[in-house]
Amino acid sequence: MFFIHHTNIVKNSLFALRINFEDNGFTLFPDVFFLKHPGTSSWFRPSDIYSKKLDPEVVSWLHDQGSLTRRLMEFCPRQFSVRVLSQQWVKPEIDEARLLNIPHRQLALLRQVQLLCGETVCVYARSVIPLKTLKGRHRRLQFLGDRPLGAYLFSNPGLRRTRQQLASIAHKDALFEIAMSGSDLNCEKIWGRRSLFSIDDKPLLVSEFFLPALFE
Repeated sequence: MFFIHHTNIVKNSLFALRINFEDNGFTLFPDVFFLKHPGTSSWFRPSDIYSKKLDPEVVSWLHDQGSLTRRLMEFCPRQFSVRVLSQQWVKPEIDEARLLNIPHRQLALLRQVQLLCGETVCVYARSVIPLKTLKGRHRRLQFLGDRPLGAYLFSNPGLRRTRQQLASIAHKDALFEIAMSGSDLNCEKIWGRRSLFSIDDKPLLVSEFFLPALFE
């Protein structure tokens, strides 16, 4: 495995990383991949899901409290992989900073990936990791590359998941284009969730959006 860096100086003199590996090379993604999440009005409590009249299969993915990486590996034996879309330092959205209990102007590491079955995109995931979480032994989270974050998290005995929320992302929303990038399937909306995780009392926010390929 190799890791190629492309850097651009940002206002805070840290670096932005935008990479995609193809045929032993890399491709820069357009700026669409740096758009933010939808606002807090799009997120709702898991208990409200039953008023949405969703397919039970969709609900099962939204409500699963186990490792998403493990479930995808079972769903797609020997064909699961991670495609890194971007990794960069950003100022989180105000609601994200509030969930993470950090100042809203404080930088955090934003990691955006697609989880694939073969060449099919099944999940778009976006993780916001505060600076304080990247200190000590968890600093290795900066260097995951195309290894799944979920495998790291769920191997940690000190892992806790709290503050889970769900969201529906419509075709008109900016995030829809990001999440559906690389997917050949059409749909009007996609469903996702975000969870506040804690490893050794250090927080990180993980959002996962489930693409229609999972429900074919």
